[in-house]
Amino acid sequence: MLKRVLPLFLILISVVSFVHASHIVGGELIYVYQSNNTYKFTLKLYRDCSNSNNSNFSNTETLTILNSNGSVFTTATMTYPGAVQVPNQTGSLCLTAPPNVCVEQAVYTCTVNLPPATGGYTATVQRCCRNASITNITNPNTLGATYTAHVPDPALATNNNSPYFNNFPRTIICANHFLSFDHSATDPDGDSLVYSLCPALQGASQGNPQPNPASAPPYLSVPYVAPYTYLNPLTGSPGVSIDPQSGLLTCFPTAIGQFVVAVCVSEYRNGQLIGVHQRE
Repeated sequence: MLKRVLPLFLILISVVSFVHASHIVGGELIYVYQSNNTYKFTLKLYRDCSNSNNSNFSNTETLTILNSNGSVFTTATMTYPGAVQVPNQTGSLCLTAPPNVCVEQAVYTCTVNLPPATGGYTATVQRCCRNASITNITNPNTLGATYTAHVPDPALATNNNSPYFNNFPRTIICANHFLSFDHSATDPDGDSLVYSLCPALQGASQGNPQPNPASAPPYLSVPYVAPYTYLNPLTGSPGVSIDPQSGLLTCFPTAIGQFVVAVCVSEYRNGQLIGVHQRE
């Protein structure tokens, strides 16, 4: 029997057994400098759309900008132009995609003026909740997520742009097949990039699914179910690893399930860390 694995959020499934879920399956927050201290922020959210009863995307999301002492500088409404379904691709290993796999992407944007400030700014969006069927974290349907980006102190970097990942992972990968995925990123400013597995971040709650404003850092890791950790996020032999210089992610998944995996790219300029971008 062919077995399949759905993507780098990661969601592993079999073609004959799929647990429907109704919430967010991944996301990331990036920004681009425009002019006159103005930055355009983009939030990418992904949800399972395999069940008609699933929750739809919200019409807006709230971006919270915090200064270096954790107090709120401003908030901004991120607008939602509509969702698009991510094409299912198997990379030919599984031959055909199972019919009950559906992932939608929504892209929210806003612009914010951020005058130079000592310590820079932290931009954050928090959203609840996650798929109830996730294997490697506890009580996932009660856990939200935090997507965050750092605008650095002008003494370290001015007019900075966050790095962005070059490729979107295939929506379907196969269990019991070796995976090699180019998880590299591009930095518009030419900064040095270092890749790593990192903790998925919790935030928001069932009682407050869209905090306005979002809470201040530091942000807590989601609670992983033993023996899983952010460095060992799914069952595999070998497990997930990423080359710190190239961003090449590899693994040989051996179990069917649904797993949260987060990848970070750290941004260095003149040998100093100026920001960390995370995709979950």
